[in-house]
Amino acid sequence: MLEVESGQHPTAAVLGCADSRVPVELLFDTGFGDLFVVRNAGTLSTTAAIASLEYAVAHLGVPVIVVLGHERCGAVEAALNPALTLTPSLAQLVGQLRMELINLGGHHDLDQASRHHTLNAARNLVDSSVLLTDLLRAGRLSVEAAFYNLHTTTIDWMGAVMPMRTEQFISTP
Repeated sequence: MLEVESGQHPTAAVLGCADSRVPVELLFDTGFGDLFVVRNAGTLSTTAAIASLEYAVAHLGVPVIVVLGHERCGAVEAALNPALTLTPSLAQLVGQLRMELINLGGHHDLDQASRHHTLNAARNLVDSSVLLTDLLRAGRLSVEAAFYNLHTTTIDWMGAVMPMRTEQFISTP
């Protein structure tokens, strides 16, 4: 019996882009079943992505989540180009990214915008999940942002992401 038949035992989880040029398992040189991978266009911290990663942490015991962005992301590029004609579903996805990039300072350089989005996706992941926030604060989970360079085929580690401090949510009279 193959080891993967008896259950999942990944050593890490990755939230990454659906871009076919970013093959997560190959980039991290991992074997069958070593990673719990969640992919979507633009590396978005959607409800489905958050729920999937919470499952990986709570039920599979994954101690680290990597949020992996990449160079020349088509979703981010579309968000920077308001003249594009998009299907309704793509327009919703790109609209979400466009608002995020405006809120982050309106970056117009594709790779700079993609890097900022990667960090923001990691922050959104953490700040949208009570479970992940609690585990981070307890030191039982690490969430790392990383960026893949298509030209050099290297990964730039951008650092660990921590939850917002609770006092940032408290308003003073």
